Amino acid sequence: MSYTCAHCEHETEPVRTITEYDENGVEERLTLLCPSCYEEWLLSLKG
Repeated sequence: MSYTCAHCEHETEPVRTITEYDENGVEERLTLLCPSCYEEWLLSLKG
């Protein structure tokens, strides 16, 4: 089964998930990213 990356919108087989929370700590949504977009996201957290 393939998935669509939420950032680049490409089809991807390996998928990484990010759980996003609102300001109250309540789960808001689950975001699916391809490996390269996930890597970019991780690097953006480092600053």
